[in-house]
Amino acid sequence: MNPRVPPRYGIGFASLLDEAYKAPLSMTGVLPPGLAGTMYRIGPGRFQIGVHSVGHWLDGFALLSSVSFGRHGVTCSNRFLASSWYRRALIEDAIPAGAFDSQSIHRGRHLSNDNANMNITIWKDELEALGDTPQSILIDRATLATIRTKRWAHLRRCCASSPHPVVDRMTGERFDLLLSNGEPAGYVIAVTSPEGATRRLCTIPSARLGYMHSFSVTPRWIVLVEGPFTAHPRSLSSSRRPYLRNYVWDAGRGTRILVIDRNTGTLNTALFTRPLFALHQINAWDDGDRIVVDLAAYADPSILDSLTFDHGDVPAGDFPAPLATRLAIDVEHKRVLCSPLRCPPGEFCTIDSRFSMHSHTTMFAAGPTRTGQLIDRLCRSDLTTGGFIEWSSDNCFPGAPVFVPEAVDSPEGQGWLLSVVLDVREQRSFVLILNAATMIEQARAWLPWTLPFGLHALFVPEETTP
Repeated sequence: MNPRVPPRYGIGFASLLDEAYKAPLSMTGVLPPGLAGTMYRIGPGRFQIGVHSVGHWLDGFALLSSVSFGRHGVTCSNRFLASSWYRRALIEDAIPAGAFDSQSIHRGRHLSNDNANMNITIWKDELEALGDTPQSILIDRATLATIRTKRWAHLRRCCASSPHPVVDRMTGERFDLLLSNGEPAGYVIAVTSPEGATRRLCTIPSARLGYMHSFSVTPRWIVLVEGPFTAHPRSLSSSRRPYLRNYVWDAGRGTRILVIDRNTGTLNTALFTRPLFALHQINAWDDGDRIVVDLAAYADPSILDSLTFDHGDVPAGDFPAPLATRLAIDVEHKRVLCSPLRCPPGEFCTIDSRFSMHSHTTMFAAGPTRTGQLIDRLCRSDLTTGGFIEWSSDNCFPGAPVFVPEAVDSPEGQGWLLSVVLDVREQRSFVLILNAATMIEQARAWLPWTLPFGLHALFVPEETTP
């Protein structure tokens, strides 16, 4: 690609400075009458401060968005997360220290970065924005205003964390994974009870720490998949280089799988398989003496380099797509089988959440129609038959899919699939509503602007929406 010619999707990497509150949206198609609630979404939304630009997409300042569906139509709101990192950037008119992969004119520790732009979740009726540092930011669900930062002061010497906590729908417990560079350095598992009491379940010592974006929990086990993309523990809170540049890829190390007893916190076994890099684990469950873990596996971490801004230019390189991969872990015989699932490559894989920690057959994902291209289609895959149905539209680039079940007792995968889509021809974004069973388009709710590409989203039904 000619570096002087901006890619047609470039507007998806441009800043959106406008904020809005309950702006009414125009519709094409028919809004399903049973779809009532709010979709919340988060991602990088601003990439320049004064004359300074961030060096990586994941250093964009967090932008929160919401789209509400109800009897009175569809409305949207968006607001920047008022993190201390963002406020400091506005005051100093520069990119602060502690960035993911951007240089700063200042020196500081990585912990200073609370730019929680990676994930959004709801826990105990509280909306939280999360990044890769051991803190989260509470959000007002109605106005998207920043309420306060939650820090786990009692989990000392934790320098990083996974932005994807796991909640057990049966017990109500929440599990968080943190990286500690203390003595000993290693992986910290924290468990929060349904009443809100947090305790350190265990620390698994490790001489090097892997890039841990997500992890898995089953009714019996906690599974950490440590790819050979690792860093020296003490370097992770250093200001000498951006956070990402502390990690080194060494395929010869292979991938280490740590199996931890969920009740006692003891390490049961450490197994090895082929080198892989995974951002997102999809689901995990117990199958007799086996553990099954599904994840989206890349050959290496080059996806992170593909999202850099080269001297202010938007990412224009190859975008690798992961393959949904299954790890069948035999705990008794201490072996693991690693094999691809029967589905097209894609990211942001999601399942019907009612099947979390249980065997599932249906999976949704966003992926490219051609290798190396940006995401331009949504797929529903049957993991048993290998069959899939897709949605795509000319000049359109969808984001992470969000599945909404039609009813609490409806069959797996029956409901609606939502995604924020950039239409480069119209120079606007819209919320796509698909029949999740057929992947047939039902409606589009048009936003009044181009919403920058985002990361994760969730849907909160009307009965729990303020």
